[in-house]
Amino acid sequence: MPNLPIRRMILYKHGVGYFERRGALNGTELRLSFPRAAMDDVLKSLVALDLGAGQVRGVDFETPEDRAAQIARGSIHLSDVRSLLDLLRDLRGRRVRLHLSDDRPTDRPGFGLAGPRRTAADASQPPAAPPDPSAPARTQVEGVVIGVDIEDEEQLRFPLVSLYQPDTRQVRVFALREVRRVEILDDRSVEDLTYFLRAAQSEEDRRAATLRLSEGEHDLLIGYIAPAPAWRVSYRILFEPESSALPVDGNEHISPTTNCLLQGWGLFDNQLDEDLEDVALTLVAGMPVSFRYRLYEPHTPERPLVADEERTVAAPIEFAGMAAPAAMPMAMAAPPAPMAKRARAMLAGAAEAAPQRFSADALDAATVMASNGEERGALFQYQVSHPVSVARGQSAMVPIVGQRLKGRKELLYNSAKLPKHPVASLRLRNDTGLTLERGPVTVIEAGDYAGEAVVPFTRAGGELIVAFAVELGVSVTEEASSERHTSGLRVRDEYLLVQEWDVQITTYHIQSTLAAPVDVTVEQPLLPNYELTDTPAPLEQAQGMARWAVACAPNAETKFTVRQRTQTSRWEQVRNLSSKQLRDFLKQRYLDDTTYKALEGVLELYSQIEGHRRRLEEIERERSAMYKQQQQIQGSLAPLGREGDEGALRTRYVATLGGLEDRLAALGAEEQRLNAAIAELETAAKQRLAALSQPAGAGEH
Repeated sequence: MPNLPIRRMILYKHGVGYFERRGALNGTELRLSFPRAAMDDVLKSLVALDLGAGQVRGVDFETPEDRAAQIARGSIHLSDVRSLLDLLRDLRGRRVRLHLSDDRPTDRPGFGLAGPRRTAADASQPPAAPPDPSAPARTQVEGVVIGVDIEDEEQLRFPLVSLYQPDTRQVRVFALREVRRVEILDDRSVEDLTYFLRAAQSEEDRRAATLRLSEGEHDLLIGYIAPAPAWRVSYRILFEPESSALPVDGNEHISPTTNCLLQGWGLFDNQLDEDLEDVALTLVAGMPVSFRYRLYEPHTPERPLVADEERTVAAPIEFAGMAAPAAMPMAMAAPPAPMAKRARAMLAGAAEAAPQRFSADALDAATVMASNGEERGALFQYQVSHPVSVARGQSAMVPIVGQRLKGRKELLYNSAKLPKHPVASLRLRNDTGLTLERGPVTVIEAGDYAGEAVVPFTRAGGELIVAFAVELGVSVTEEASSERHTSGLRVRDEYLLVQEWDVQITTYHIQSTLAAPVDVTVEQPLLPNYELTDTPAPLEQAQGMARWAVACAPNAETKFTVRQRTQTSRWEQVRNLSSKQLRDFLKQRYLDDTTYKALEGVLELYSQIEGHRRRLEEIERERSAMYKQQQQIQGSLAPLGREGDEGALRTRYVATLGGLEDRLAALGAEEQRLNAAIAELETAAKQRLAALSQPAGAGEH
């Protein structure tokens, strides 16, 4: 496509690019060539506009079949080394006119009819000059092609072509060396040969789209999307300590402020089949919806093929900003202009005496940012301010971000992200006015390499945390435990509602081997439906996460505890309580004296009920023993007579049975009295508990 070059290019992060071609053209068609893999996107998005007086009338595009499939559909198939022989072979049964040479060589005996073969002695003689193709042929012969015969020994030198002449009923054979021209007389054969040549001309991995235009001059603008490598971004942060730790809003745990220079470079690749010259380049951050849709290849309707966008990177340690603060703390504000000038002068003087190193001032002055940022709805784009030129197969970097930022350095600890040690981090606010796309960042501290991190996708004004190095001089161990404490009691009918605090405790043991005091910012997730208790208020809290700044003395261990609690409830029958439990509730002031005495009286009633029930169990056991004794006596009475010793024994058994019956009657009467007493006691207990029942919310601590 050299006659319509690319003038504008927009690259995205999800594997496509938008391309615009612009140029003048005189003619009725424009052929554009695309990689075969790009045809779905091209057909989905191609827009053509004639900015002049002409019109775009339509677009034709090549079949999706590959070259072999296209050729297989035709009747003519020519090889790369014997195309004329293959053509005559495929013309079998079709009418042709052969134009023979005027000077035919002498026939020779043997298979070939083209004269004697050249011997080794003839090799030194120059070959005869070929006849002039423009000279009129001496002989023309027409007929239907029968085929081509090839001598095995020298296939390409002595082939024979045979024609059938229906009028004379003869088959004539001619040496192919005599043939100077083959005229195809069959229209279908001409169409088949044309089809083969057009298919052979198509590129295997590319397909053409042809714009049909009106006649005359055209000023064309063509836009389309096509697969393209995702552009990347690479950052550098140079920071230099600017002040010592200062209290802010009464907080003594704010780390020193730093003077940071953030630079960002956009990387892109030219994998097109042409050089890019003076192209307007735009790099877009964000996630526009994009997918593949089968438009190029015919297919039975089915669900569209939608592929997930690949935006993942091997994840290093990352911390999310809690919020975008309205203003930076006082210690992080930019110094007044005269003070800033004096600071630069001091840095310049120090630079003259010290070895040359990378500094934020020097790098900022040496690099010219060449892009402008612009919000585009859900997207953000970097418009490179000067045209770019990149050769085919080459890649390039352009500076897109360059901004001085205020921030602070701190040690962040989160065991879920890195156990045992905190991570040295820079906390910045994105005051660049630009949206920062996700990408790697190299951190340079006071001119030396300090570590690496990943800048997350950050909107303008958002907080940015760059965790770039592990602080091995500080180690952290965690200890988890839990407790349960009663928080309140309520009487509800025959039950006692016991409300308790479930307390989850995390204790951090921070051991510092550093020579200077440091602050370690502990980050911990907040449990759902839990609240902090007996814990200092966090410095930051958002999105289920809280942070505390813990001051750690040098060469010492510091302990810090986070306690979270939630309230739970359980029901317990009053009759199952013990006197000791009641006394504990009274001692802990969960019960007042009146309620305690009332419950004590209820427990006394339940104790009497329990005593009566134990007596009922004894009566049941005694009754069972008496029934068994009666059965034994009745069994012994049956064989005894009524006279003599047997009569006397029978009398004794009968008397015993009478005593047992009297005892059973007495037990029955006692059982009735006990059941009645139990019923009265149960009623009394229910009445007293009903008097003690409290509405929801009463009696809680």
